[in-house]
Amino acid sequence: MKFGDKLQKVRRENNITQEQLADKLNVTRQSVSKWESGLAYPDTEKLIQISKLFNVSLDELVNDGNDINKQKNRKKKFNFMETFDMIFEAVSKVWKMFLAMKFVEKIKFILEMAFVILAIYLAASLINSVILGIIRRIFAFLPYKIFNIIDYLVYTILYVVWIILGVMFFIRILKVRYLDYYVIVKDDSVDRPVVEEPIAELKARKETKIVIRDPHDSETSIFKMIAKLLIFLFKCLCVLIAIPLVFTFIFLLIILVISLLYLFSGLFFNGISLALFGIILFTYLLIKFIYKVVFNQKINYGKLFIIFILSISLMGIGAGLSFASLNTLDITNESSLTEEVNEIDIKMKDNLVIDEIMDIPDDKFVIDDKMDDIKLVIHSYHNLVPKTYNHMIYSGNDDATATYEMVDINYNYDVWKLYQTVISELKDKQLNVFNYDDYYINKVYISKKNLTKLRENYQKFSNSY
Repeated sequence: MKFGDKLQKVRRENNITQEQLADKLNVTRQSVSKWESGLAYPDTEKLIQISKLFNVSLDELVNDGNDINKQKNRKKKFNFMETFDMIFEAVSKVWKMFLAMKFVEKIKFILEMAFVILAIYLAASLINSVILGIIRRIFAFLPYKIFNIIDYLVYTILYVVWIILGVMFFIRILKVRYLDYYVIVKDDSVDRPVVEEPIAELKARKETKIVIRDPHDSETSIFKMIAKLLIFLFKCLCVLIAIPLVFTFIFLLIILVISLLYLFSGLFFNGISLALFGIILFTYLLIKFIYKVVFNQKINYGKLFIIFILSISLMGIGAGLSFASLNTLDITNESSLTEEVNEIDIKMKDNLVIDEIMDIPDDKFVIDDKMDDIKLVIHSYHNLVPKTYNHMIYSGNDDATATYEMVDINYNYDVWKLYQTVISELKDKQLNVFNYDDYYINKVYISKKNLTKLRENYQKFSNSY
Protein backbone atom coordinates (compact mmCIF):
# COMPACT_ATOMS: atom_id res chain seq x y z
CA MET A 1 0.00 0.00 0.00
CA LYS A 2 1.36 3.42 -0.99
CA PHE A 3 1.86 6.32 1.41
CA GLY A 4 -1.12 8.29 0.06
CA ASP A 5 -3.48 5.34 0.54
CA LYS A 6 -2.17 4.75 4.07
CA LEU A 7 -2.58 8.40 5.00
CA GLN A 8 -6.14 8.45 3.70
CA LYS A 9 -6.92 5.20 5.55
CA VAL A 10 -5.62 6.29 8.97
CA ARG A 11 -7.23 9.71 8.57
CA ARG A 12 -10.66 8.19 7.95
CA GLU A 13 -10.20 5.64 10.75
CA ASN A 14 -9.64 8.56 13.12
CA ASN A 15 -12.64 10.50 11.70
CA ILE A 16 -10.52 13.48 10.62
CA THR A 17 -11.21 15.47 7.48
CA GLN A 18 -8.54 16.81 5.15
CA GLU A 19 -9.22 20.32 6.44
CA GLN A 20 -8.79 19.23 10.08
CA LEU A 21 -5.57 17.37 9.31
CA ALA A 22 -4.28 20.42 7.41
CA ASP A 23 -4.97 22.63 10.40
CA LYS A 24 -3.16 20.26 12.77
CA LEU A 25 -0.14 20.15 10.48
CA ASN A 26 -0.29 23.86 9.66
CA VAL A 27 -0.51 23.25 5.90
CA THR A 28 -3.19 23.83 3.26
CA ARG A 29 -5.95 21.34 2.45
CA GLN A 30 -4.57 21.13 -1.10
CA SER A 31 -1.25 19.86 0.31
CA VAL A 32 -3.03 17.03 2.16
CA SER A 33 -5.00 16.22 -0.99
CA LYS A 34 -1.77 15.97 -3.04
CA TRP A 35 -0.21 13.70 -0.41
CA GLU A 36 -3.16 11.32 -0.54
CA SER A 37 -3.30 11.31 -4.34
CA GLY A 38 0.43 10.59 -4.60
CA LEU A 39 1.28 13.83 -6.39
CA ALA A 40 3.56 15.01 -3.58
CA TYR A 41 5.19 13.86 -0.35
CA PRO A 42 5.41 15.66 2.99
CA ASP A 43 8.81 16.61 4.35
CA THR A 44 10.46 14.83 7.28
CA GLU A 45 8.97 17.15 9.93
CA LYS A 46 5.43 16.60 8.65
CA LEU A 47 5.96 12.83 8.44
CA ILE A 48 7.02 12.74 12.08
CA GLN A 49 3.97 14.84 13.08
CA ILE A 50 1.62 12.52 11.14
CA SER A 51 3.11 9.39 12.75
CA LYS A 52 2.66 10.90 16.23
CA LEU A 53 -0.83 12.18 15.46
CA PHE A 54 -2.14 8.79 14.33
CA ASN A 55 0.08 6.72 16.66
CA VAL A 56 1.76 4.71 13.89
CA SER A 57 5.45 4.18 13.27
CA LEU A 58 7.12 6.18 10.56
CA ASP A 59 8.44 3.00 8.95
CA GLU A 60 4.92 1.56 8.60
CA LEU A 61 3.62 4.86 7.30
CA VAL A 62 6.09 5.51 4.47
CA ASN A 63 7.41 2.09 3.40
CA ASP A 64 5.27 0.65 0.60
CA GLY A 65 5.92 -2.93 1.74
CA ASN A 66 4.51 -2.33 5.24
CA ASP A 67 0.84 -2.33 6.02
CA ILE A 68 -0.22 -0.57 9.22
CA ASN A 69 -2.49 -3.43 10.27
CA LYS A 70 -0.24 -6.13 8.83
CA GLN A 71 1.25 -7.21 12.16
CA LYS A 72 -2.17 -7.36 13.82
CA ASN A 73 -3.77 -9.46 11.10
CA ARG A 74 -0.82 -11.71 10.30
CA LYS A 75 -1.74 -15.39 10.34
CA LYS A 76 0.31 -18.04 12.04
CA LYS A 77 1.10 -19.58 8.67
CA PHE A 78 3.56 -17.78 6.51
CA ASN A 79 5.09 -18.27 3.12
CA PHE A 80 8.72 -19.39 3.01
CA MET A 81 9.42 -17.46 -0.17
CA GLU A 82 7.84 -14.32 1.27
CA THR A 83 10.25 -14.60 4.17
CA PHE A 84 13.09 -15.01 1.69
CA ASP A 85 11.92 -11.86 -0.10
CA MET A 86 11.76 -9.96 3.18
CA ILE A 87 15.36 -10.88 3.95
CA PHE A 88 16.59 -9.52 0.63
CA GLU A 89 14.41 -6.46 1.00
CA ALA A 90 16.17 -5.81 4.32
CA VAL A 91 19.56 -6.32 2.64
CA SER A 92 18.55 -3.86 -0.06
CA LYS A 93 17.52 -1.35 2.60
CA VAL A 94 20.87 -1.73 4.39
CA TRP A 95 22.72 -1.12 1.11
CA LYS A 96 20.69 2.02 0.33
CA MET A 97 21.20 3.20 3.88
CA PHE A 98 24.96 2.66 3.54
CA LEU A 99 25.08 4.61 0.28
CA ALA A 100 23.17 7.48 1.89
CA MET A 101 25.70 7.81 4.70
CA LYS A 102 28.52 10.32 4.68
CA PHE A 103 32.07 9.01 4.51
CA VAL A 104 32.68 9.34 8.25
CA GLU A 105 29.37 7.62 8.99
CA LYS A 106 30.30 4.74 6.66
CA ILE A 107 33.61 4.18 8.46
CA LYS A 108 31.83 4.30 11.81
CA PHE A 109 29.20 1.81 10.60
CA ILE A 110 31.82 -0.67 9.32
CA LEU A 111 33.91 -0.48 12.50
CA GLU A 112 30.90 -0.81 14.77
CA MET A 113 29.51 -3.87 12.94
CA ALA A 114 32.98 -5.46 12.87
CA PHE A 115 33.26 -4.90 16.63
CA VAL A 116 29.85 -6.55 17.18
CA ILE A 117 30.88 -9.60 15.13
CA LEU A 118 34.20 -9.86 17.00
CA ALA A 119 32.43 -9.57 20.37
CA ILE A 120 29.98 -12.33 19.43
CA TYR A 121 32.83 -14.58 18.28
CA LEU A 122 34.88 -14.04 21.45
CA ALA A 123 31.86 -14.59 23.70
CA ALA A 124 30.94 -17.78 21.82
CA SER A 125 34.51 -19.12 22.01
CA LEU A 126 34.80 -18.42 25.74
CA ILE A 127 31.43 -19.90 26.70
CA ASN A 128 31.91 -22.92 24.40
CA SER A 129 35.28 -23.65 26.02
CA VAL A 130 33.72 -23.59 29.51
CA ILE A 131 30.73 -25.76 28.54
CA LEU A 132 32.85 -28.28 26.61
CA GLY A 133 35.29 -28.48 29.51
CA ILE A 134 32.46 -29.31 31.92
CA ILE A 135 30.89 -31.86 29.56
CA ARG A 136 34.23 -33.58 28.95
CA ARG A 137 34.85 -33.91 32.69
CA ILE A 138 31.38 -35.33 33.29
CA PHE A 139 31.63 -37.99 30.54
CA ALA A 140 35.34 -38.77 30.92
CA PHE A 141 34.53 -42.23 32.33
CA LEU A 142 32.88 -43.37 29.06
CA PRO A 143 34.67 -45.47 26.42
CA TYR A 144 36.72 -43.46 23.92
CA LYS A 145 34.37 -43.89 20.92
CA ILE A 146 31.21 -43.01 22.88
CA PHE A 147 33.01 -40.05 24.47
CA ASN A 148 33.99 -38.74 21.03
CA ILE A 149 30.43 -39.05 19.75
CA ILE A 150 29.01 -37.09 22.71
CA ASP A 151 31.78 -34.49 22.43
CA TYR A 152 31.07 -34.01 18.70
CA LEU A 153 27.29 -33.75 19.25
CA VAL A 154 27.67 -31.15 22.03
CA TYR A 155 30.14 -29.15 19.93
CA THR A 156 27.81 -29.21 16.91
CA ILE A 157 24.77 -28.16 18.97
CA LEU A 158 26.69 -25.29 20.58
CA TYR A 159 27.99 -24.22 17.17
CA VAL A 160 24.49 -24.10 15.66
CA VAL A 161 22.99 -22.34 18.71
CA TRP A 162 25.67 -19.65 18.63
CA ILE A 163 25.16 -19.05 14.92
CA ILE A 164 21.44 -18.52 15.51
CA LEU A 165 21.93 -16.32 18.57
CA GLY A 166 24.75 -14.40 16.90
CA VAL A 167 22.69 -13.61 13.80
CA MET A 168 19.71 -12.54 15.95
CA PHE A 169 21.90 -10.28 18.11
CA PHE A 170 23.64 -8.77 15.07
CA ILE A 171 20.32 -8.01 13.36
CA ARG A 172 18.97 -6.48 16.56
CA ILE A 173 21.99 -4.16 16.90
CA LEU A 174 21.79 -3.23 13.22
CA LYS A 175 18.09 -2.42 13.52
CA VAL A 176 18.29 -0.40 16.72
CA ARG A 177 21.47 1.48 15.83
CA TYR A 178 20.81 2.19 12.15
CA LEU A 179 17.77 0.79 10.33
CA ASP A 180 15.28 2.48 12.68
CA TYR A 181 16.80 5.84 11.74
CA TYR A 182 16.70 5.41 7.97
CA VAL A 183 13.34 5.30 6.19
CA ILE A 184 13.09 4.80 2.41
CA VAL A 185 10.21 6.62 0.72
CA LYS A 186 9.18 5.75 -2.83
CA ASP A 187 8.90 9.13 -4.55
CA ASP A 188 8.24 9.29 -8.31
CA SER A 189 9.02 13.00 -8.30
CA VAL A 190 12.77 12.41 -7.89
CA ASP A 191 15.14 10.99 -10.49
CA ARG A 192 17.75 9.64 -8.07
CA PRO A 193 17.90 8.84 -4.35
CA VAL A 194 17.76 12.00 -2.21
CA VAL A 195 18.72 12.04 1.46
CA GLU A 196 16.82 14.53 3.61
CA GLU A 197 18.71 16.01 6.52
CA PRO A 198 16.99 15.45 9.88
CA ILE A 199 15.34 18.44 11.47
CA ALA A 200 17.85 20.31 13.63
CA GLU A 201 15.64 20.59 16.71
CA LEU A 202 14.82 16.86 16.59
CA LYS A 203 18.36 15.54 16.18
CA ALA A 204 18.74 14.79 19.86
CA ARG A 205 15.52 12.77 20.00
CA LYS A 206 15.54 9.01 19.48
CA GLU A 207 12.51 9.16 17.18
CA THR A 208 14.38 11.24 14.61
CA LYS A 209 14.34 9.56 11.19
CA ILE A 210 16.59 10.13 8.19
CA VAL A 211 14.38 9.88 5.11
CA ILE A 212 15.77 8.63 1.82
CA ARG A 213 13.53 9.54 -1.13
CA ASP A 214 14.01 6.81 -3.74
CA PRO A 215 12.66 6.80 -7.33
CA HIS A 216 10.19 4.06 -8.21
CA ASP A 217 12.52 2.64 -10.88
CA SER A 218 15.01 1.55 -8.25
CA GLU A 219 12.74 -1.41 -7.48
CA THR A 220 14.71 -3.20 -10.18
CA SER A 221 17.86 -2.98 -8.11
CA ILE A 222 20.62 -5.54 -8.15
CA PHE A 223 19.35 -6.96 -4.85
CA LYS A 224 15.94 -7.72 -6.33
CA MET A 225 17.51 -9.49 -9.27
CA ILE A 226 19.87 -11.43 -7.03
CA ALA A 227 16.94 -12.40 -4.79
CA LYS A 228 14.91 -13.69 -7.73
CA LEU A 229 17.89 -15.63 -9.09
CA LEU A 230 18.66 -17.21 -5.72
CA ILE A 231 15.01 -18.14 -5.19
CA PHE A 232 14.94 -19.80 -8.62
CA LEU A 233 18.17 -21.71 -7.93
CA PHE A 234 16.90 -22.71 -4.49
CA LYS A 235 13.70 -24.10 -6.00
CA CYS A 236 15.71 -26.02 -8.61
CA LEU A 237 17.80 -27.52 -5.81
CA CYS A 238 14.63 -28.47 -3.94
CA VAL A 239 13.28 -30.25 -7.04
CA LEU A 240 16.55 -32.16 -7.47
CA ILE A 241 16.35 -33.25 -3.83
CA ALA A 242 12.66 -34.14 -4.13
CA ILE A 243 13.08 -36.55 -7.06
CA PRO A 244 15.17 -39.17 -5.17
CA LEU A 245 13.02 -38.57 -2.08
CA VAL A 246 9.89 -39.57 -3.99
CA PHE A 247 11.52 -42.79 -5.23
CA THR A 248 12.81 -43.45 -1.71
CA PHE A 249 9.29 -42.95 -0.35
CA ILE A 250 7.88 -45.50 -2.81
CA PHE A 251 10.69 -47.97 -2.04
CA LEU A 252 10.12 -47.60 1.71
CA LEU A 253 6.40 -48.29 1.25
CA ILE A 254 7.26 -51.53 -0.56
CA ILE A 255 9.66 -52.52 2.24
CA LEU A 256 7.00 -51.67 4.85
CA VAL A 257 4.44 -53.93 3.13
CA ILE A 258 7.00 -56.76 3.06
CA SER A 259 7.83 -56.24 6.74
CA LEU A 260 4.14 -56.39 7.65
CA LEU A 261 4.05 -59.96 6.30
CA TYR A 262 6.34 -60.92 9.20
CA LEU A 263 4.42 -58.89 11.79
CA PHE A 264 3.65 -61.95 13.92
CA SER A 265 7.09 -63.53 13.53
CA GLY A 266 8.68 -61.85 16.53
CA LEU A 267 9.54 -58.61 18.31
CA PHE A 268 12.42 -57.88 15.91
CA PHE A 269 10.10 -57.65 12.89
CA ASN A 270 7.57 -55.55 14.83
CA GLY A 271 10.31 -53.05 15.68
CA ILE A 272 11.50 -52.94 12.06
CA SER A 273 7.94 -52.22 10.84
CA LEU A 274 7.50 -49.46 13.41
CA ALA A 275 10.85 -47.86 12.54
CA LEU A 276 10.04 -48.06 8.81
CA PHE A 277 6.74 -46.31 9.41
CA GLY A 278 8.62 -43.51 11.21
CA ILE A 279 11.13 -43.19 8.34
CA ILE A 280 8.24 -43.03 5.83
CA LEU A 281 6.59 -40.26 7.86
CA PHE A 282 9.87 -38.33 7.95
CA THR A 283 10.34 -38.75 4.18
CA TYR A 284 6.76 -37.56 3.63
CA LEU A 285 7.51 -34.56 5.82
CA LEU A 286 10.50 -33.59 3.65
CA ILE A 287 8.54 -34.05 0.41
CA LYS A 288 5.63 -31.97 1.70
CA PHE A 289 7.93 -29.18 2.88
CA ILE A 290 9.71 -29.06 -0.49
CA TYR A 291 6.36 -29.04 -2.33
CA LYS A 292 5.14 -26.09 -0.25
CA VAL A 293 8.37 -24.19 -0.84
CA VAL A 294 8.52 -24.78 -4.60
CA PHE A 295 4.87 -23.81 -5.22
CA ASN A 296 4.84 -20.85 -2.77
CA GLN A 297 2.16 -22.32 -0.54
CA LYS A 298 1.56 -21.47 3.10
CA ILE A 299 3.48 -23.70 5.51
CA ASN A 300 1.91 -24.78 8.77
CA TYR A 301 5.03 -25.31 10.85
CA GLY A 302 2.98 -26.50 13.82
CA LYS A 303 1.67 -29.53 11.94
CA LEU A 304 5.06 -30.24 10.40
CA PHE A 305 6.66 -30.16 13.85
CA ILE A 306 4.08 -32.65 15.17
CA ILE A 307 4.76 -35.01 12.25
CA PHE A 308 8.51 -34.62 12.84
CA ILE A 309 8.22 -35.52 16.54
CA LEU A 310 5.93 -38.48 15.70
CA SER A 311 8.32 -39.82 13.05
CA ILE A 312 11.37 -39.51 15.31
CA SER A 313 9.47 -41.21 18.14
CA LEU A 314 8.41 -44.14 15.94
CA MET A 315 11.95 -44.58 14.64
CA GLY A 316 13.34 -44.54 18.17
CA ILE A 317 10.75 -46.96 19.59
CA GLY A 318 11.08 -49.31 16.60
CA ALA A 319 14.88 -49.34 16.75
CA GLY A 320 14.72 -49.91 20.52
CA LEU A 321 12.38 -52.90 20.16
CA SER A 322 14.55 -54.45 17.43
CA PHE A 323 17.78 -54.04 19.41
CA ALA A 324 16.11 -55.36 22.56
CA SER A 325 15.04 -58.49 20.70
CA LEU A 326 18.66 -59.17 19.70
CA ASN A 327 19.37 -60.19 23.30
CA THR A 328 17.14 -63.22 22.80
CA LEU A 329 18.94 -64.39 19.63
CA ASP A 330 21.41 -67.27 19.59
CA ILE A 331 24.35 -65.67 17.75
CA THR A 332 26.95 -67.98 16.15
CA ASN A 333 29.77 -67.47 13.65
CA GLU A 334 28.96 -70.44 11.44
CA SER A 335 26.70 -69.87 8.49
CA SER A 336 24.04 -72.35 7.49
CA LEU A 337 24.78 -71.54 3.86
CA THR A 338 26.68 -74.18 1.92
CA GLU A 339 30.00 -73.94 0.10
CA GLU A 340 29.72 -73.46 -3.64
CA VAL A 341 32.16 -74.07 -6.48
CA ASN A 342 32.27 -71.70 -9.45
CA GLU A 343 34.33 -71.73 -12.63
CA ILE A 344 35.50 -68.63 -14.52
CA ASP A 345 36.99 -68.66 -18.01
CA ILE A 346 39.43 -65.86 -18.88
CA LYS A 347 40.64 -65.19 -22.41
CA MET A 348 44.43 -65.04 -22.62
CA LYS A 349 46.00 -61.83 -24.02
CA ASP A 350 49.60 -60.66 -24.44
CA ASN A 351 49.14 -57.76 -21.99
CA LEU A 352 47.05 -59.67 -19.41
CA VAL A 353 47.70 -59.29 -15.65
CA ILE A 354 45.91 -61.36 -12.97
CA ASP A 355 47.50 -60.42 -9.66
CA GLU A 356 45.15 -62.63 -7.58
CA ILE A 357 46.78 -65.85 -8.83
CA MET A 358 50.38 -64.75 -8.31
CA ASP A 359 50.52 -65.62 -4.61
CA ILE A 360 48.74 -68.99 -4.63
CA PRO A 361 50.83 -72.19 -4.14
CA ASP A 362 52.24 -74.04 -7.14
CA ASP A 363 50.13 -77.11 -6.41
CA LYS A 364 47.03 -75.06 -7.23
CA PHE A 365 48.15 -74.73 -10.88
CA VAL A 366 47.08 -77.46 -13.27
CA ILE A 367 49.32 -77.25 -16.36
CA ASP A 368 47.56 -78.15 -19.58
CA ASP A 369 49.50 -77.12 -22.70
CA LYS A 370 46.49 -77.81 -24.88
CA MET A 371 44.64 -74.88 -23.32
CA ASP A 372 44.67 -71.51 -25.07
CA ASP A 373 42.80 -69.68 -22.32
CA ILE A 374 42.67 -69.79 -18.52
CA LYS A 375 40.14 -71.41 -16.20
CA LEU A 376 39.77 -70.51 -12.50
CA VAL A 377 38.00 -72.79 -10.02
CA ILE A 378 36.82 -70.74 -7.05
CA HIS A 379 35.34 -72.07 -3.82
CA SER A 380 33.07 -69.51 -2.16
CA TYR A 381 30.76 -69.41 0.82
CA HIS A 382 27.58 -67.59 1.74
CA ASN A 383 26.20 -67.61 -1.82
CA LEU A 384 28.97 -65.47 -3.28
CA VAL A 385 28.89 -65.53 -7.06
CA PRO A 386 32.29 -64.59 -8.57
CA LYS A 387 32.73 -62.74 -11.84
CA THR A 388 35.56 -60.81 -13.54
CA TYR A 389 35.88 -57.38 -15.08
CA ASN A 390 38.73 -55.91 -17.12
CA HIS A 391 40.28 -52.47 -17.24
CA MET A 392 43.32 -50.99 -19.01
CA ILE A 393 46.22 -49.57 -16.96
CA TYR A 394 49.15 -47.49 -18.24
CA SER A 395 52.35 -49.26 -17.33
CA GLY A 396 54.38 -46.15 -16.48
CA ASN A 397 57.63 -47.44 -18.01
CA ASP A 398 59.76 -45.95 -20.79
CA ASP A 399 57.46 -47.23 -23.49
CA ALA A 400 54.66 -44.65 -23.48
CA THR A 401 52.36 -46.94 -25.48
CA ALA A 402 52.61 -49.90 -23.12
CA THR A 403 49.43 -50.79 -21.25
CA TYR A 404 48.30 -53.84 -19.31
CA GLU A 405 44.83 -55.30 -19.11
CA MET A 406 44.10 -56.01 -15.47
CA VAL A 407 41.59 -58.73 -14.58
CA ASP A 408 39.94 -58.35 -11.17
CA ILE A 409 37.73 -60.95 -9.57
CA ASN A 410 34.59 -59.49 -8.09
CA TYR A 411 31.94 -61.19 -5.99
CA ASN A 412 28.21 -60.67 -6.01
CA TYR A 413 25.72 -62.08 -3.56
CA ASP A 414 22.76 -64.24 -4.39
CA VAL A 415 20.59 -61.62 -2.66
CA TRP A 416 17.34 -63.55 -2.72
CA LYS A 417 18.83 -66.70 -1.24
CA LEU A 418 20.72 -64.71 1.38
CA TYR A 419 17.51 -62.84 2.25
CA GLN A 420 15.58 -66.08 2.71
CA THR A 421 18.33 -67.51 4.91
CA VAL A 422 18.51 -64.45 7.21
CA ILE A 423 14.70 -64.28 7.58
CA SER A 424 14.56 -67.97 8.41
CA GLU A 425 17.30 -67.60 11.02
CA LEU A 426 15.58 -64.62 12.67
CA LYS A 427 12.30 -66.53 12.88
CA ASP A 428 14.16 -69.34 14.65
CA LYS A 429 15.68 -66.75 17.04
CA GLN A 430 19.22 -67.32 15.84
CA LEU A 431 21.67 -65.24 13.85
CA ASN A 432 24.75 -66.58 12.07
CA VAL A 433 27.53 -64.00 11.72
CA PHE A 434 30.03 -64.99 9.02
CA ASN A 435 33.00 -63.57 7.16
CA TYR A 436 31.87 -62.00 3.90
CA ASP A 437 35.34 -62.51 2.33
CA ASP A 438 35.42 -66.28 2.89
CA TYR A 439 36.44 -67.49 -0.58
CA TYR A 440 39.58 -68.80 -2.28
CA ILE A 441 40.94 -69.87 -5.67
CA ASN A 442 41.22 -73.65 -5.52
CA LYS A 443 42.57 -74.46 -8.98
CA VAL A 444 44.01 -72.65 -12.01
CA TYR A 445 43.97 -74.48 -15.33
CA ILE A 446 46.55 -72.90 -17.63
CA SER A 447 49.30 -73.76 -20.12
CA LYS A 448 52.94 -73.42 -19.09
CA LYS A 449 53.53 -70.81 -21.78
CA ASN A 450 50.62 -68.65 -20.58
CA LEU A 451 51.64 -68.98 -16.93
CA THR A 452 55.16 -67.78 -17.79
CA LYS A 453 53.72 -64.86 -19.74
CA LEU A 454 51.40 -63.89 -16.89
CA ARG A 455 54.27 -63.87 -14.42
CA GLU A 456 56.43 -61.75 -16.74
CA ASN A 457 53.59 -59.26 -17.24
CA TYR A 458 52.99 -59.07 -13.51
CA GLN A 459 56.70 -58.45 -12.83
CA LYS A 460 56.92 -55.67 -15.43
CA PHE A 461 53.71 -54.12 -14.20
CA SER A 462 54.92 -54.17 -10.57
CA ASN A 463 58.29 -52.67 -11.47
CA SER A 464 56.63 -49.78 -13.29
CA TYR A 465 55.00 -48.53 -10.07
